[in-house]
Amino acid sequence: MPSERSAGQLPGNVLLFQPFHFDLLGGVDVVVENLWRGLERHQPGLATIGIQDWVEEGDKTDAEGRRFLHLNLPQPPEGGLVATLRYLVTLGRRIPRIVGELRRRNVAVVNFHYLTLNVFPLVLIKRLGLWRGRIVLSFHGSDVLSVDPRSAAWRFVASQVDEVTACSKALAGQIKALGLFRGEPRVIYNGIDIGRFLGRADEAASPVAKPYILNVGTFVSNKGQDVLVDAFAQVAAAYPQLNLVFVGGTNNGVWLAGLRAQVAAQGLERRVFFLENQPQRQVAALMQNAVCLAHSSHREGLPIVLIEAGACGLPVVSTRVGGIPEIVESPDQGLLVEAGDSVAMAAALRVVLDSPAEATRRADTMRAKVTRLFSGDAMTAGYLDAYSKS
Repeated sequence: MPSERSAGQLPGNVLLFQPFHFDLLGGVDVVVENLWRGLERHQPGLATIGIQDWVEEGDKTDAEGRRFLHLNLPQPPEGGLVATLRYLVTLGRRIPRIVGELRRRNVAVVNFHYLTLNVFPLVLIKRLGLWRGRIVLSFHGSDVLSVDPRSAAWRFVASQVDEVTACSKALAGQIKALGLFRGEPRVIYNGIDIGRFLGRADEAASPVAKPYILNVGTFVSNKGQDVLVDAFAQVAAAYPQLNLVFVGGTNNGVWLAGLRAQVAAQGLERRVFFLENQPQRQVAALMQNAVCLAHSSHREGLPIVLIEAGACGLPVVSTRVGGIPEIVESPDQGLLVEAGDSVAMAAALRVVLDSPAEATRRADTMRAKVTRLFSGDAMTAGYLDAYSKS
């Protein structure tokens, strides 16, 4: 290994840590994967994806060459003397293993994505002087709701972190309002490798006949798919050939079961399709063949799915929440409605369906914007700057 690193290189390696298994079924996984690939292009071997794992530990490499470290960073308990004592014993056993893994990999930066108190053990290790790298916390949306500024554990975390990032200006405002972290949150927009994403569409065929409206998102209540079902019911009779396709991670299946019951109650079983746990190539293929993307969330950070739709030249109808107005800034780029308003959502869908030339023009404008502002390279450059600041 050379004794000096070239310009732009970090003094060590990067661990991109997320508190759940990596399956590319949620937006955070996709962001982390895009960032890993960007860092790999910048400097091969620089980054590893860390996975919170209570069972397995150690290194793994998948078929696409992505490197993973399965590691257990236990969260502190919410309260109680007995639980706290047990946690301290567990942490005492875990710390030597964690420190050993960081040193073995020459990790200079640990970047936590989607925040939980799994960050606490690493913060303690840094405070004790057992590791002297940088800790970067990256918020992605609803994770900000889990941060309690009154919590002693969170206050301790905030005292030790080096940088806090947010994927949108709106989310940065929420983080700042906590009054917990030092300095201004750094805004780094999510980005995608546009060429790679579009190329993946060639690897799969769309499983649903055209025309169809597409929704992409994990089947959970805050994604608002029930509102979109109601909106589709309002337009279905006027467009008898049109279908609605939902694709996303199943989660625990409860919300999905409710959506299926809602569809059945409205007599739309033959026109509404639920595709569970689909790979990224299938999502790309579905986008390439859809009439529009209808995004119905009640809250968001900066949804990667809107950026993917923009890259595909797919017209967008979305709710006006979180960082979405930072992607779709005007009606020339896409149509925004208020969250929970199925009547407004239906009206926006009619505009797209009745004026396809105008919808295409908006989509072309959005594609140019995504290419300029939401590329994987732009995102990677933002994170590299956050990693290297002293």
